[in-house]
Order: sequence, then C-alpha cells, then structure tokens
Amino acid sequence: MSDLLKYLKSKKLFFYLYLWFLILALILTFTEIKGFGIFWFDNHRSNALNIFFEAITKLGEYYIFIFFILYYLIKKSRVSFSIMALGVLMPFISYALKSYFKHPRPLTYFYKYLKNVNFKGIEDMQYHTGHNSFPSGHTFAAFAIFTLLMLTTKSRSWQIIYLLLAVFVGLSRVYLAQHFIEDVAFGSFLGVIMAILIYYIFFILGKNKTFLDINILTKNINKS
Repeated sequence: MSDLLKYLKSKKLFFYLYLWFLILALILTFTEIKGFGIFWFDNHRSNALNIFFEAITKLGEYYIFIFFILYYLIKKSRVSFSIMALGVLMPFISYALKSYFKHPRPLTYFYKYLKNVNFKGIEDMQYHTGHNSFPSGHTFAAFAIFTLLMLTTKSRSWQIIYLLLAVFVGLSRVYLAQHFIEDVAFGSFLGVIMAILIYYIFFILGKNKTFLDINILTKNINKS
C-alpha cells in the first residue's frame, strides 16, 4: 500500500485539480436548489455548446473502452487488461448503485416535484426519465478510464488533458439535463477510486506477474 501512496503523490497535479472540481460540485449541491446546474445551462445554451456536449458525452460510453483496449493490445501493453477489468466491473457497480438509490432523473423530478417548470431543453434530445439518476454512469466511466490512463502515463500534460476530458463528460451530463450535479460528483469519485484500485491490482500487486505481459504471451503462443 505504501508503494501505491508514493506513486499517487507523483500524480498530485491531477488529484489536486480534481479535488477542486469535486469541492465545487459539492458546494453547489449543498448551497443551491436541486437542479441549479441544469437550469443555469438551460439559460446559457448555444448551438456550438449543444454540439460540443452532445459529442463529448460519448466519451463516457463503451466505445472509449473498446478503443483503448484495442490500442494497448496493438502496443502489447498490459494496460489493455486493466481496461478490460474496468470495463467489466464498472457496469455492474453502476447498475447496483442506481437500483439501490433509485433517485429520479432530472425531468422526472422537475415535473413531479416542481411547479411552473421553465425548462427549454434541446430540440430532438432524448431525455432519460425514471429513477436511475444516481450516480451518473457516464461520469463514472469517464473518470474511471481517464484516471487509469493518467496513472499509466508519465506526462504532466496528459494528466491535465485526461482530467479535462473526464470533467467535460461530467459537465455534459448536467448540460444535457440527464443528471444532477450530485450524480456527477459521486460518479466522478467512484471512477477515481475504481481506477486507483484497478491500477493497484494490475501494476503494483501484479507488477511481476508474467501472465500480464503480452510480449511473453505472444512468444509462448508462437512457440506452440
């Protein structure tokens, strides 16, 4: 565990910036009315922002996992195995938490509990309804994979890039009125913790495990 803590300290830029994001999200959650972020974005929409957030929200979907799994398989890197594990475990955790908390989606909440809702929204947007809002699955996925990728790179620049990508996915869920700020905050925290756990298992506990070395694996296959 000491090896993990020492390594995490070397990534303090990422975690320092993330902490500010999390603190701001929590402040808004506890000081503003429920749905504040959604209504704020709803009053500051533009076609450019609509296109941007509709595109970047897809980075929280399974396509991004498939892309990086294939990318690191081609590079013969054990990172591919860690992403596979993340991609398998994350949906089960997300589904279990959503089923347990059963928090209403924003539009379900607005039209059930608020009077005179003035929500313009985005034309042709398919808004989720029901009671599976907490936590945000897209945010969970984005922070999980981008935190894991950050942990496997030495570049300080990529630390910032990966964090920004994850943050924008989280913001997109609020902008698109699919989640509340608290859904995004908790989803991001889950993603970061999950990524650290997977990194610990695959790269610290399993650092000497040759079965995770794709180069050795392919050599053995070729010999047989």
